[in-house]
Amino acid sequence: MGEKDVIRTSLSDEYEVRDILGRGGFSVVRRGKNRRTNEVVAIKTLRRYGPVPPEKKENNKSSSRVVPALICETLLTNELLVMRKIVEDVSPHPNVIHLYDVCDDSFGVHLILELCSGGELFDRIVGQARYNEAGAAAVVRQIAKGLEALHGANIVHRDLKPENCLFLNKDENSPLKIMDFGLSSFEDFANPVVGLFGSIDYVSPEALSRDKITTKTDIWSLGVILYILLSGYPPFFAPSNRQKQQMILNGQFSFDEKTWKNISSSAKQLISNLLKVDPNMRPTAQQIVEDAWVRGELAKEEEMDAEIVSRLQSFNARRKFRAAAMASVLSSSFSLRSKKLKKLVGSSYDLKPEELENLSHIFKKM
Repeated sequence: MGEKDVIRTSLSDEYEVRDILGRGGFSVVRRGKNRRTNEVVAIKTLRRYGPVPPEKKENNKSSSRVVPALICETLLTNELLVMRKIVEDVSPHPNVIHLYDVCDDSFGVHLILELCSGGELFDRIVGQARYNEAGAAAVVRQIAKGLEALHGANIVHRDLKPENCLFLNKDENSPLKIMDFGLSSFEDFANPVVGLFGSIDYVSPEALSRDKITTKTDIWSLGVILYILLSGYPPFFAPSNRQKQQMILNGQFSFDEKTWKNISSSAKQLISNLLKVDPNMRPTAQQIVEDAWVRGELAKEEEMDAEIVSRLQSFNARRKFRAAAMASVLSSSFSLRSKKLKKLVGSSYDLKPEELENLSHIFKKM
């Protein structure tokens, strides 16, 4: 993003918009191409409702739009502020997504980002012919390096999870990029609306209890990711979200002997350090980068147990289904009321009421 103070007003003049790569509750990501340089990019559209006239806010038909509209606008503004900070204080960095440009039109704000075509973290791992501790350590090292740069700029990601870590390309040694800063904040200030969102499996105890959020919140999330990488299942598992929240608040997890017997003690010790309930007891991103296991010195080279890889494949499949269900429910119940947004995402994305109800029911069960 060369001209930091300029937001362009015409997306189509500057970029050729192509196929849809993914959807979120409040955004759509599409492939694009710079008409001048022919560079292929990712275009993330942060959708907005448009302003609700003050005189209509008391009207019952209009009032249902006010809260979602405010949420969309808050998340949109928040991501813009964080991405601007990244451009100024972090970019370019091999492990953090880079913002090239910003366009603004009636459909929303379009972030022009570097295209990560190498796939999501877990998709890459489950597709590998050979997987071991050393490979998991290399992944953690890249994420920790990205966090080190972000935390150095006082940016807290707040929603670190496998689907927000993408490989830049399909090369074996491709950089792994941290992305999606919609729920991120600055360490000294966090918009309260942003705190209402996040992924329960990766959320820290202090985030659950609404205590002060610091960079150590991301360290907890990295601990959850590492636990899953080495076992194939999350550290906090319970029949209900309420029980899971209590386990997280208590730091209640274990290393089951059957699963963890062949995992190195240094890896388990690192996980225990990352998942300390007291955030002050967790290591910094820099300390993780310098950890002997993360550097590969103590990580085992032997191939991981086939059962762990199989569980990781199953976990990844369930995770992707839950994400698709959530995006569908959010997009249909919040975003598709707007005719302009229907035009943007296409009428084929509409869901029938019974389909919405089924997805919502499935999602709650999962």
